[in-house]
Amino acid sequence: MSSTGIETVNGGNKYDHQQQSTYQPNHEDSFDTISSTTKPRPAFGVSEKDVTDTTTAAAVHNNDQRRVPDQPARLYWIRPVVLIGVPAIVTAYYAVIWVHLVQNANYDEAVKHRSFSGALIFYSWFMIGIFGLSWSKYGLTGLEAALIRQRGWAPPNLVALLMHSNGSWSGPSGWGKVIMQRQFHRLWCLLAFLSLLPYIAFPLSGLVFEISDGYLKTSDPAMVVGRSRDTFNMRYDEIGNEFGLNEAPANAGWLIAAQPVIPRLGVVYSGEEVDRTEHEDFEKLPNTLPLTESIPDLFLAPQGDKPVNGKAWGLRFQYNCSAVQSASEFTILSQKSTSSASDKNPAYRNDRSFVLTTPSGDRIALWDSSSDAASVGKNTQSYYEVGTTAWEVSLDKVTEKYTGDHPGFEQELVFEYALYQVRVSTINAIDIPEKDNTFNATLSPSIEGLSSGSPFVQLDNGTWTVNKPFFAIKDGNAYDLAEMSLDYFIGPSSAGNMLEQAPPIGIRCVASSDVGFADLNGVTSSFSNFERVGPKHNLSTGSTYFWGALRFGRTAEKILDGQYYQHYLSGDLAGAVPTSSEDTGRYAEYVTPEALLRSVNLAYALDASNLMYDLRSGLNNEWENPNLTITREGKILSAASLVPGVAMGNFVLALFCVWAALSAGLGLVYGFRKRPADKVDGYVMLRKGADMAGELKRNDEFMSGKPFGESETLKGLDGHVLGGKSSRGDLS
Repeated sequence: MSSTGIETVNGGNKYDHQQQSTYQPNHEDSFDTISSTTKPRPAFGVSEKDVTDTTTAAAVHNNDQRRVPDQPARLYWIRPVVLIGVPAIVTAYYAVIWVHLVQNANYDEAVKHRSFSGALIFYSWFMIGIFGLSWSKYGLTGLEAALIRQRGWAPPNLVALLMHSNGSWSGPSGWGKVIMQRQFHRLWCLLAFLSLLPYIAFPLSGLVFEISDGYLKTSDPAMVVGRSRDTFNMRYDEIGNEFGLNEAPANAGWLIAAQPVIPRLGVVYSGEEVDRTEHEDFEKLPNTLPLTESIPDLFLAPQGDKPVNGKAWGLRFQYNCSAVQSASEFTILSQKSTSSASDKNPAYRNDRSFVLTTPSGDRIALWDSSSDAASVGKNTQSYYEVGTTAWEVSLDKVTEKYTGDHPGFEQELVFEYALYQVRVSTINAIDIPEKDNTFNATLSPSIEGLSSGSPFVQLDNGTWTVNKPFFAIKDGNAYDLAEMSLDYFIGPSSAGNMLEQAPPIGIRCVASSDVGFADLNGVTSSFSNFERVGPKHNLSTGSTYFWGALRFGRTAEKILDGQYYQHYLSGDLAGAVPTSSEDTGRYAEYVTPEALLRSVNLAYALDASNLMYDLRSGLNNEWENPNLTITREGKILSAASLVPGVAMGNFVLALFCVWAALSAGLGLVYGFRKRPADKVDGYVMLRKGADMAGELKRNDEFMSGKPFGESETLKGLDGHVLGGKSSRGDLS
């Protein structure tokens, strides 16, 4: 190597052989101590004995100036393959876990049942993380060896080059050292960035998913409770009997606003098209039947104390109830003016209601709150109309039961309820006059567009009277003109004391049901492949003794018949506040649309739960269902609870994708180029250092023993010494 390079470094001071003989190092060097009294040391491998005369010394000096040739270039393919493949595989594995198994998988998170063990996936992921970081470094060292010989990527000086000798770009210790020395350059930053991505992503993935307690599949038969195909119709339907109405479990539960009970684990199965995450009734166990919303296509089956899978016989049903906002939504009550009067309700109804038959054959029952003993002394009274799909019940008529040839799931039962409320001042209210009490009269939504108006009208003198045209039916006749008086509707104790009439509110429900077999998926809490199969004990099997259960929806209609004040309790409103008079009480508001909807939904929910799980089904007596398999407790994979939401998971996925894309791109472009060495290791540095050893030993600063990061000499030398021409001179 020529002396020109060193002359440039040392600011023009020339070193010749005479100057070398007088050079004194700054400190004792055990390897290369040079003084004026010593002759030049021979090259490595040449002994003192061989250097005996001037000719031999000159030969040794010339040997010092020989250039160390590069190793033969060859193709190294293992490291680029690792660089391309490992990040891609790790990223794909994370994407499968996060996107497929955690985020977009169809699981019922309330049940926490999986078809696979989450522990294996969870721990395998972090094992891959441990090896993935190591494999990533292995591939990057090959990329380093390829890029360090490219002029656009080569280190700017020898200090930057030496930073590559120990892979300082691959971990936190090296990052800190380079930051302290401020020796940044393009190649080092690229390699450090590629190393930093998985260093960030792997730990953060622990905030994306976790293992938790749950249930795993087994092949063991399930022990369950609830009615079966054998026992479904082995019951007495009390609500169809005038003496047994209050004994019906569903009716008794509604009267005390009891919540519908789904026993044991308490899973309400839904159709596969239902998104359970959108319904709060499914957020926890036991599930509840909807009271404030409508959920289509539900299935009740026998219940175990753990999730079950397989085929089960049960009740498929749906009920869609909503507050009516326009009179045009009514399909039965809208026919009142063209309906004809029929007999009063059967004996088990209060005989102060009337029944109309519509042109379509459906029924409209007309009620008022004065028929209820609870109306005495109350500050709210009501008139209400109930429309139902045509039916008839008696002890010897079973068309409304599950007989084997009963109507199917497609046949709907319609229930409509229009409520007109008034506020009155009772004659026994001796505390504060009702008109001076605080009362919330706001009702929304109310029914708009009623062509018949309201049941009561206020006269010019301020008094209220019955609006008889409102009650007109077929041929213009009212159903009982003799009884069309205000006293009839709001009771004689309140006559003449009506204060106001509230806007009408209403509810419309559509219900349907059937019984049969369905496939249960305990992982998603869904059912599929429903097959209509009637109960074993039914008329189609020739049973001579048959009571059975009313079809779903009919019991709910019976529960709601003739009820007004009960909606306060069942609708979750405050009850009447007692006054100083023992027989009076006042409400602070009308029955609201929300409360009425909740009360009606509760009747339907109790009807459904009673059909499968009533007290007579022997809930304390388990029975084995050979078509169902039970689950066992185990560890499942689930979304991390510490950082909810999908932002963290998507951020980690983005980090892995950038890592995989850059690694693959750089590996394909540069990884398969021929190069002298597989990586930049100590041997490569040794060979290149041998080229510069003679000159550097004559440099005061270099020989002083300063750390290489502080050496101005090394900073002044071009770092592109592993290939190509140097921009600061030929050092190769």
